[in-house]
Amino acid sequence: MKKALRGKRVFLDTNIFVYVALKHPDFYDSCYEILELSVDEYYHGYGSDLVLFELFGALSKINPKAAYEAAISYLNLPITRLEINRDVIKVAYKIAEKSGVTYDSIHAATMMINGINLIITEDLTDWIKIKKCWKNVAEELDIKISDLIIYAPSKQKFI
Repeated sequence: MKKALRGKRVFLDTNIFVYVALKHPDFYDSCYEILELSVDEYYHGYGSDLVLFELFGALSKINPKAAYEAAISYLNLPITRLEINRDVIKVAYKIAEKSGVTYDSIHAATMMINGINLIITEDLTDWIKIKKCWKNVAEELDIKISDLIIYAPSKQKFI
């Protein structure tokens, strides 16, 4: 399945970094492999400062030193950090309104504005909600983008 990521533009959800930092027993190996592929520039990785803030915030509650190290590692990866601006917030508002999802609506809007339709995440619950309204939001706001594709590394599955 990872072959399908080759050369693609993908947004990396915060949980991928958190599971690696925490060495999560169920998700560490598959998420670490995704980050290795990023280092090898197997795909074109994207994120935002919101990913950085979520990563640092989540880990700071557990271990501030781990939060610092994870944040620095994130900044060192060959990932393009996309801007969150008024246009993104406008789209995020529509996604949140239709999906009931909060922070991930900002990630989804950042993707949509930048023409990225592939998310790598282990948070299938929220992203499936976003997927259900993705096409409708894009049409309503006259944004030309393909259907949302979700990749769950631990399942090696596209949704």
